[in-house]
Amino acid sequence: MQNLHQKITETVIEYRKQEGLLIELTQEADFTKFYLELGYSSLFEYLNQGQGISAATVSNLITVARKAVQIPAMKEAIDSGEVGLAKLRKVSSVITSENKSEWIEKSKKLSCRELEKEVSKVSTYKPRRDFWQRINSDYFRLSIDTTESFKALAERAQDVCSKKCQSNKTLTEVFEWALNEVLAKHDPVIKAEKAEAKKKSVTAKTAPKNQSVTQDSGPTDNKREHIPQDILNQVILRDKGRCSFQKNGRRCNHRRFLDIHHIKPVKDGGQNTVENLAILCETHHIYLHNREEIEKSLALIRQFRD
Repeated sequence: MQNLHQKITETVIEYRKQEGLLIELTQEADFTKFYLELGYSSLFEYLNQGQGISAATVSNLITVARKAVQIPAMKEAIDSGEVGLAKLRKVSSVITSENKSEWIEKSKKLSCRELEKEVSKVSTYKPRRDFWQRINSDYFRLSIDTTESFKALAERAQDVCSKKCQSNKTLTEVFEWALNEVLAKHDPVIKAEKAEAKKKSVTAKTAPKNQSVTQDSGPTDNKREHIPQDILNQVILRDKGRCSFQKNGRRCNHRRFLDIHHIKPVKDGGQNTVENLAILCETHHIYLHNREEIEKSLALIRQFRD
């Protein structure tokens, strides 16, 4: 039994050293942003989807890695094998250069629950990241932190939906109903689909046979002009309302904070045509416009590191 205990203890220490190495690599990835070239729009997405690390662990890893840049003693504590990633994540919101020794010592001695109590005495609450957890092939469990006002809105929506349908509705049914209502009015993909369907219907009734609908040719000078909605609709439908950046057979799956990108820049004569426009997330849009400078910086970093 004593031999087994010793082996487990030694393995835990080695495991924490590997956590320290992972923190160091995460810091480097966060600085170089190399994952953009692989088609990922964020470090979280790269570690979670690209490396298969759970969302909770990725959240802990990134938080501690970024905090450890300011407070290297956090990584040193993990390297020593005396404290793990999960505990340092709990103190990351309160630890500073001035009190680092106190909180690292508490992380070593206290249990996770005791540590949470100590942090709660001096820290204001910050909502957690929303988490989806698969229950079976058909269902997920969604974990979110909400306010009193959100709770009141949800309960009122539940009342309204139940009355409208003349039957008691679960929150899942209410949220599905409300989300469909919102998307029908505001989702650019759905709006583009409706516009295209309407245009085809009108064209079929009024246009002579063999006559095609021409696209706007875009600006003829080098000044940026408003992109016609019809052109935007075609781009949105083609790219399916998702970042179109692709590298090595992998396409970025980001669907938020999307920009319209001119493949040939307007300043170089690029026009507002479907062929010259693409949807990109903000991160890859910035990356493409600054790729040359970014690659030069990465080359210098690699040269310095090697």
